[in-house]
Amino acid sequence: MKNTFTKCAGTLLLSAITISGCKTIGPGEVGFVVHKGVIKPGILTQGRHHYNIFTSSIHTFNTRITEYSVVMRPPTKEGLEVKVDLTVLYHIKPEAAPEIYSNVGMDYGNKIVINNFMAIVREYTMTYSAVELLGEREVIEKNIEDKLRAAISAYGIVLDDVLVKDIDMPAQVLQAIENKAKADQVAKLTKLELQTKREQEDFDLETREKELKFSLDKQRNDSLMMQIDANAIKNYQNTINASLTDKLLKYKSIEVTKELVKSPNAKVIITDGKSMMLNNISDK
Repeated sequence: MKNTFTKCAGTLLLSAITISGCKTIGPGEVGFVVHKGVIKPGILTQGRHHYNIFTSSIHTFNTRITEYSVVMRPPTKEGLEVKVDLTVLYHIKPEAAPEIYSNVGMDYGNKIVINNFMAIVREYTMTYSAVELLGEREVIEKNIEDKLRAAISAYGIVLDDVLVKDIDMPAQVLQAIENKAKADQVAKLTKLELQTKREQEDFDLETREKELKFSLDKQRNDSLMMQIDANAIKNYQNTINASLTDKLLKYKSIEVTKELVKSPNAKVIITDGKSMMLNNISDK
């Protein structure tokens, strides 16, 4: 009886082990159970999980950041092809794994992220010229990132970053850019020369104006000094004339006559009695 019970227990245990499967979910992964075609609620995290291999299955999803790099040749606004080296980084939300499996499937990266990414890149390059792509690189990168994030977030996919690593222009575009750079350099030098010449002309004109002003001021000052001297002489003469009275003149005549008389030379003094005229006759 005891042996029979042991055999039955062993058979049941072996049957349980046979029909029970085991699934290990590693770090950076999540899983969920599909029982008889229906996704069971709940997310399985890392560790070992058992399930019935006849009625159920466990599906795992990678929640790590996924990198996708591609070299595209999208057209520009003028129809030229540019070589663009791009990288997109993304990951899924753990709780969104069952919904992604139901609506998209395991190939969600190609169907959702990559297809939208490449379509958005072409859309933006076609709105810019080849030259503008170089100047608006950061703006284009941000616009692509914003639009791609809006397109994939509804599926539970998180966009981490979009990188425009390199833009390689056609040879004719590079030559046109070089020619434009040379033309701009010549224009800047010409503008600088004209500005320098204009500043020199302005300086010369200012110098001539200062010299003319100095000359005019000097002439004005000289004229004023001459006028002052003339007024001083006039005032002096007026003062002298005012002081020369008849009595003073007679007195001075007498003084002069006295000095003449003292002179050893022969003299003839003629006077009308009012004023005196003197002739100085030298000795013979």
